[in-house]
Amino acid sequence: PLAVDKVAGGGVFVHYEDLSEESARVVVDTDIANDGLAKTVNVLLELKDKENTVAAQTSVKIQLPSFGSSVASQEMTVKKPKLWRPDSPHLYNLIITIKDSSGQVLDSLRQRIGLRTVELRGRDGLFLNGKAYPQLLLGANRHQDFAHIGHALPNNLHYRDALKLRQLGMRVIRSAHYIQDPSFMDACDELGLFIVTAIPGWQFWNEKPIFMKRMLQDVRNLIRLERNRPSPIIWEIIPNETHFPDEY
Repeated sequence: PLAVDKVAGGGVFVHYEDLSEESARVVVDTDIANDGLAKTVNVLLELKDKENTVAAQTSVKIQLPSFGSSVASQEMTVKKPKLWRPDSPHLYNLIITIKDSSGQVLDSLRQRIGLRTVELRGRDGLFLNGKAYPQLLLGANRHQDFAHIGHALPNNLHYRDALKLRQLGMRVIRSAHYIQDPSFMDACDELGLFIVTAIPGWQFWNEKPIFMKRMLQDVRNLIRLERNRPSPIIWEIIPNETHFPDEY
């Protein structure tokens, strides 16, 4: 998604409509690039539970232009969905398979998703899955470095940080002040930690126009990188402790 740099495109884009305890519509846009001649492909979606049972599935045929791209827009209805929430962080596997006209698999992808909606309604507070969230959001900032090894953390230390914070009773973490390692984000998804994703940068603003241009591109990249995860609750797009112009 970052390399393609396309509005609401590039790779897989998942969101949810009419979500409730009774059913949920999972809407998936798959932006498919074709590096060869024009062809027709079949895009198969499967939503699988932890036990590998299929909760929903659908398929569509689309035409890919020669050395171009097309978007497969599909949706599935999940009956009695297991919704993602901090104290019950259920995850589904979204399996996307692309086949040619002969049935040969050209590409596939597994994307873990959590079915949930998040809204901030001013003084009314946080609404998760259409309902007022009943608890205070108590949390902390997290820097991803470690004594003697800096940022060269193995995945298990990223997971350990998330687990310790969750065991303390926290339900929200802020990434201070940069993109976090995918393994930490995976842990937040699994353990039921909301995360405030922070844009890189702190205590500095350059008045040259190129700086603002790059900051705005960072905003796009920040959202595209984590847009399909259930854990992000706020996109923090202001560099930390920084005076910025009104135009930004």
